[in-house]
Amino acid sequence: MDYERLFTVAETARKPKKLSTADATFVKTTIPKDLADYPKWKRPAKIKHPAGFSVSGAPVGTFIRSALLMAGRKALGGRYGGSPFYEQVEKDVSFGIMRSHFHNDYPKGAYCCQQCTLAVYPLLEAGALRYFDNKALAKNVRRLIDEGGWRFATAPNAKMLDWSLGA
Repeated sequence: MDYERLFTVAETARKPKKLSTADATFVKTTIPKDLADYPKWKRPAKIKHPAGFSVSGAPVGTFIRSALLMAGRKALGGRYGGSPFYEQVEKDVSFGIMRSHFHNDYPKGAYCCQQCTLAVYPLLEAGALRYFDNKALAKNVRRLIDEGGWRFATAPNAKMLDWSLGA
């Protein structure tokens, strides 16, 4: 799986312009084939994000899922064109957010940690998760970031924060 290309396509997907035909084909065909083992696929231990920061450990999977959904939404439409692969990714991210709140009593919209919460924030901002009132959750996460609440009492990596907020 070409994760560097995935992140590049996901960055393009955050902008108003259309994906190239090659990028759309990559998202629609190549990714689901390359990640056919999802959700039990072998994730890299560490990734270098094009925004200039590195991620390791559990947040790698969350950043990859976020990139998949950003790219998938752009290539397939608001509800992932009925793609079973992208719908499964959407469910996994959504259930992770729900588990964090209902099982662990984390703030609404937050994920397991600061990095993973920053990874899913752009999805909430884009309204990419059909199971939620994305605007309300995005607003809550943004308040946590701005006020230094919950896991944001310690300042996040500046480049990661800028990427998450779209700065």
